Amino acid sequence: MNVAFDLRQKKVLLLLSIASLVLLPILNFTIDKGYAIYLLIFVIILPIIYIFIKIPKTWIYTVVLSFSIFLIYRGDDDKVAFLEIAIAILIYPGLLLYFLNKILLDRKQLFQNLGDLFLILFFVFLPLNAIIAYLNDVDLYRWLREIAIPSLILLYFPIREYIKTDKDITILLFCALVAAISSIIYLVYHYKETILTTANYAYELVFGLGAKIKINHTIFTGAYFVSIILFVTRKNLVLRIILFFTSFASLVALIITVSRTFWIVTIIGTIILFIYYGWEERLKFLFFYLVIIVATLSFIIYTFGDNYKIVTRLIEYRFLTSAQGKKDKSVLGRLAEYPIVLKGIVENPLWGNGFAKKIRFRDPIFVRTTTSHNIHNGFTSLLYRVGIPMSLLYISFFIFYFLRASKLILISKGNYFQPYVLSGFIILIILFISQFTNQQFLFRDFNFGAFISIAMIEFVYRKYKSGEISN
Repeated sequence: MNVAFDLRQKKVLLLLSIASLVLLPILNFTIDKGYAIYLLIFVIILPIIYIFIKIPKTWIYTVVLSFSIFLIYRGDDDKVAFLEIAIAILIYPGLLLYFLNKILLDRKQLFQNLGDLFLILFFVFLPLNAIIAYLNDVDLYRWLREIAIPSLILLYFPIREYIKTDKDITILLFCALVAAISSIIYLVYHYKETILTTANYAYELVFGLGAKIKINHTIFTGAYFVSIILFVTRKNLVLRIILFFTSFASLVALIITVSRTFWIVTIIGTIILFIYYGWEERLKFLFFYLVIIVATLSFIIYTFGDNYKIVTRLIEYRFLTSAQGKKDKSVLGRLAEYPIVLKGIVENPLWGNGFAKKIRFRDPIFVRTTTSHNIHNGFTSLLYRVGIPMSLLYISFFIFYFLRASKLILISKGNYFQPYVLSGFIILIILFISQFTNQQFLFRDFNFGAFISIAMIEFVYRKYKSGEISN
C-alpha cells in the first residue's frame, strides 16, 4: 500500500511539474504584456480549479455557466478583457490538468474512436504552427489568443467522461440554455439601447453599428432547435413553458441579428424536422410556429416601440439585397478576400501561414485597403492558417460525429433519448453551413455549440451501446 501511495505521489508531482512548465512561460509572457494583476487572479482561482477537478461535474457545469459571460464580454485585437482572463483561468488550466491526469495518472487512452484521434492529432501538431506563424511575422501573443478559441472544443472530452446519467445531461443542457438566454438578453438590450438610437439607415445597421452585435448566431440557432424539439417531445408543463420562452427568445435574437446565413439554416433545420417526424408532431410544430411567430412580432413591436419600423425595414433590406448576387456589398467584400487567401493557400499548401496571420486586400465596402484577421469562409481560413493535412484532421473530426449522428437519429426514433441526438445532428449541420460565410471555428459560440452537440450525440451513443436503445 505504501509503495503504491508513494508511486502516486511521484506521479502527482510529475503532473504538477509538467503543468508548471507549460503554464509559467504563459504567465510570464502575460506579465510582460502588462497584465501583472492577472497573476493574482491565477493564484486565487487555482485552488478553486483543484476543487473542481476533484469534483469534475461541478467544474464542467461551472465552465458551461461561465459562457454566460464569456460569450458576451471580450476585449479588442490588442487587449484582453478582465473577465476574459478570469474565465480563461477557469477553463484552460482545468483542461490541461484533465489531460495530464488522464495521460500520467490514469494512463487511459484519450481517444475512443477515429473522430477523437483526428482531433487529438490536430492539437498534437498545433504547436508546430507557432513556428510557421513566427516565421510569417505573427506576434506569438496574438497566435496564442487565436488558437485558444478552437481549443475550447477539447471540453468535449471531460464532458463525455463525466456526463453519464439522465440527470447529468439535463443539468448540462440547463446550464447551456442559461448561457444562451444570457446572450439573448444582452443582445436585445444592446440592440435597443445602443444600436437603434444611433443608426439612421438600414445599411448602417448591417455594415457599421450592427456589426458589433453580429455574434453568437450559433448559440441562438442551436438553442432554438434544442428548445422546440424538447418542447414537442416532453410532457412536463413547467419544462415546456421554459422551453417555449427559450425558443421564442432565440427567434427574436435570430431576427434582429439580420444574419441571412442563419435564417437559411433555420429554414433547413425546420425542413429536416418535418421530414423526420410524423403528422402528429408536424401539427404540433405548426401550432408552435404560429404561436411563436405572433409572440415574436408582438415582442419586437412592444420592445422597440416606434423603432420597430427600423427593424422591419432592415429585415426587408437584407432580403432584397440577397437577390443582388455579386452586387451585394457582403458578397463583394468576400470576393475581394478570396484571391489573397487562395494565393496564400497555394504558396503554402502543406503547413499554411500560421494562426493569426493577417490578410491585406482592397475593401470594396469602405473603399480602402484593409488588413484583417477575418476571412469570410471557415474552410479557406483553416487551409490558409494550417495547410491541407491539418485541415483534413480537423474537418474529419466533425464528419465522423455527423455520420454517427446520422445513424443514431434513425436507430433512436421514438426513444426518450432521441431529442438529444437529433438536436446534435441539426446543430452540426448549422456549424457546417455557417463555415461557408465566416471562419466560425475561431468563434466562441461555434465551439460552445460544437462541444455541447457532440456531447449529446455521444450520450445517446452510450445509451445505444448499453442496450437502452435498440435497433
